[in-house]
Amino acid sequence: MLTEDRRYFELVLDRFSRNQRIHEIGNVKLGGQPGQLPTVLIGSVFHRGHKVVKDPSRGEVDEKEAERQIKIQDELSDRTGNPCMVDVVGETPEALCRYLDFVSSVTEAPLLLNGLSPDVRVRALRHAY
Repeated sequence: MLTEDRRYFELVLDRFSRNQRIHEIGNVKLGGQPGQLPTVLIGSVFHRGHKVVKDPSRGEVDEKEAERQIKIQDELSDRTGNPCMVDVVGETPEALCRYLDFVSSVTEAPLLLNGLSPDVRVRALRHAY
């Protein structure tokens, strides 16, 4: 067993032979060689089946519970030293825009736009800028 564990860690901690880039999104750094940077926590919100969503077409949610869940991720990020991002999922442009406005008012973490279609994502991106 010890030999198998050692081989596993040698593989996991192995370095890529090509130069690896590090990208910075907000205050979060991604990429690099394995183990160079902490793993990033990415929590998804408002996806199909997320219990805080009241109306997925209009983007209505239980804001109090959604904020509580987002704050838990922020707290875990602070406690563990692992940076975080929020994957904001929306079924319609109206919903995704409302979700982005809400989540950006609750956290400083970078937001990932995750719409169900290119049209949803493009309209939300335009809204964000």
